[in-house]
Amino acid sequence: MGADSDDELLNVYDAAGEIVGARPRTEAKQSGLAVGAINVIVRDATGRVLLQRRPEGTENGGRWDKSVGGHVGAGEEFDVTALRESGEELFDDPSSKRVVLSRSKAHFDHTIASSDLAAAVVLRRMGLKLNLRDVRIADGGGKRVVRYHVAMYEGRTAIPVEGFRPQPSEIESLSYFTVAEVDQMLLDGALAPNMAFLWLEYGHRLIGG
Repeated sequence: MGADSDDELLNVYDAAGEIVGARPRTEAKQSGLAVGAINVIVRDATGRVLLQRRPEGTENGGRWDKSVGGHVGAGEEFDVTALRESGEELFDDPSSKRVVLSRSKAHFDHTIASSDLAAAVVLRRMGLKLNLRDVRIADGGGKRVVRYHVAMYEGRTAIPVEGFRPQPSEIESLSYFTVAEVDQMLLDGALAPNMAFLWLEYGHRLIGG
């Protein structure tokens, strides 16, 4: 997730996905209401999956997580958050023009075919999961449970790892992994808990198998 402060305002939602207000980040997570989040999994031209390693002392520290994740800020829509967080976490620039969001699957396929993927990340939304009970390792240890409405995105790129500029406060490192390697990381407990859900829920559609 992006470098949020505890008093940053986040949307809070009812069980049906309607916005019912905005609360400071910590209060929103503890409210029992759902908090909005975006999750992005990016693959390269060979099908490898881009994952970020979370720094020690942060939520899910020391584990491998999705390519990009972030909270939906007050007044934001999920797609706006996906663009902002992808720019911020992959290029240290929330307004980066290197991140492109497609309008549909057809537009996604066309944009991939017509873009310079060595310089860009192309995204599309795959789905929205309501009322996900997210169990995560809290910063400094312990357990944290938060209810989320999560918009899931897939991405394509041909940017090598060294071509990214990851946000240093949130990402220790980035690396590409094969599908088989991600499967093994799941079995070994090397993935962040919520990444395990995403991989099981969306992996089949992501890898096209």
